[in-house]
Amino acid sequence: APRWLAFRAGGEPQTLYGLYKQAKLGDAPPGMKSGGLKDRVKLGAWRKQAGRSSAECRADYVALLDGVATRAAAAAAPAIGRDQVTFQPTRCRDLGLRVRIVGTGNYVPERVVTNEEVTARGGGGFEASTVRSGVAERRFAAPGERASTMAAHASRAALEAAGVPPESLWMIVNASGTNEQAIPDGGPLLQAALGLGGSGIRSVSVHATCLSFLVGLEMASSALERADCPPGAHVLVCSSEITSRHVDPCDSHTATLFGDGAAACVLRRAGWREGSRLHAARVETYGEGAALTQARGGGTNLPQHSPEDHHAPNPASDYAANHFEMDGAGALRLVLQHGRGFMERLWPGLSRSLGSITWAVPHQASGLALEAILDALGWPAERAIRTIDTLGNCVAASIPLTLHEGIASGKIRRGDKCVLFGTGAGLSFGGIVLTY
Repeated sequence: APRWLAFRAGGEPQTLYGLYKQAKLGDAPPGMKSGGLKDRVKLGAWRKQAGRSSAECRADYVALLDGVATRAAAAAAPAIGRDQVTFQPTRCRDLGLRVRIVGTGNYVPERVVTNEEVTARGGGGFEASTVRSGVAERRFAAPGERASTMAAHASRAALEAAGVPPESLWMIVNASGTNEQAIPDGGPLLQAALGLGGSGIRSVSVHATCLSFLVGLEMASSALERADCPPGAHVLVCSSEITSRHVDPCDSHTATLFGDGAAACVLRRAGWREGSRLHAARVETYGEGAALTQARGGGTNLPQHSPEDHHAPNPASDYAANHFEMDGAGALRLVLQHGRGFMERLWPGLSRSLGSITWAVPHQASGLALEAILDALGWPAERAIRTIDTLGNCVAASIPLTLHEGIASGKIRRGDKCVLFGTGAGLSFGGIVLTY
C-alpha cells in the first residue's frame, strides 16, 4: 500500500478522500468551513460525492485503488526487479578509508510540538497527513534561537564524548540543508559559536539538502587521508536545522512532517589495529526531480527586493515562493524507480537484503517513505533505526540524529557495519557504508 500511493494520478487523491469521507460520514455539513487551499480542495472533493450511498462510494474507492495498483505493477520495470538490478561497475568496491567516529552528540530544542498543536495552528483537517507522516511529535526552536547556537550545543556534546578539546580540532564542517543567513556560510558561524573565532581552524560548509551530512562525512574522511593531515587530527562534522520557520503551517503535507534539531560527530584516522573503516560512499542525482521538493525564494532568481527598484518588494517573491513546497507522491515515485539500483551500486547485494550489514541508519523522510523503501529493498524493519516518531524530518540533521540515537542506545556497537542512506531535494540519492 505505501508504494501504491506514489502512483496516484491527476485528481485521484482528492477523489479518494471525497469517497472515503462520504462513505464514512455521509454528506458534508452545509456550513462547514475550511482553512488553507488544500483543505478547501479536499472539502470540495467531499461535496462532489453528495447524495451517494456508502456502498457506492466504497465500490468506487476499491475500483480506483485497483487502477492505481495496476499502474504500480506496470511501472515495475525489469531493470529494477529484485533479481535483475543493474549496476555500473566501479574500480574499487571497498574504499577502505581508515576513519573512526570517536564521539557523537545531539541537541533538540526544549519545545515539544504535538500533532494536535500543529493541526490547530493550521486550521484543522490534518488527521490523514499525521498518519502518513509517522510523526507523533517534533521539536521547534525557540524564537531567536539560532542554528549555529544549536550546532554548538550538539558539537560540544560530541567533543565531550570524544574527549577532544574544541581548540584541538583540525577542521570543522557545517553540513546543513538550511542556511542561517545568506553570507557568511555556516562554517564560520559555528566556529564562532564554539568560541573559536580567533583560532584559524578551517571551517567550511557543505550544502546538499538532506544529504549534507553524508557529503560532509565523506569530505571529512577524505581529508583525514591526505598526506598533509597531521597525526592525531580530529574533524568535526555537524548538521543543524531550523525548518519550522520555512514550512507553511497551513500545508497539511509538510506542516506535520518537519522538526528542528542538530547533531554532530567527531572523526579521526583509525589505527591499523582498529576495525573502523569507511567502505563505500556514493551520490547519484536525477535533476528531473528538481521541482518535486523546493523552496523557490531566497536566491538570485527571486530576491526579496524588486530587481528594478531595490527599495521596493519583489511581487514575485510571494508567500508560496518563500515556503517549502513538496510533491510527496512524485518524489516517492522517483525514489522507488531509482532507489534499488542505487543501493546495488553503493554496495552489491543491498537491493535484496542487508546481508552482513548490522544496522540501517536512514534519513527520516516520512513514516510512509521509510516503510515503502524498506519493503522495496526487502530489509527487516527491526534493523532500521527510527527517530521520525519523536523528532520528525530534520532535513540533514536526521541521519546524524538517528546515528547518535543508535550509538547512545547501545544498538550500534564497535565493529558493527552500518549503512547510512537517504534522499535529498534535486532529486539525489546518497549512501555510506562504514564499520563503526
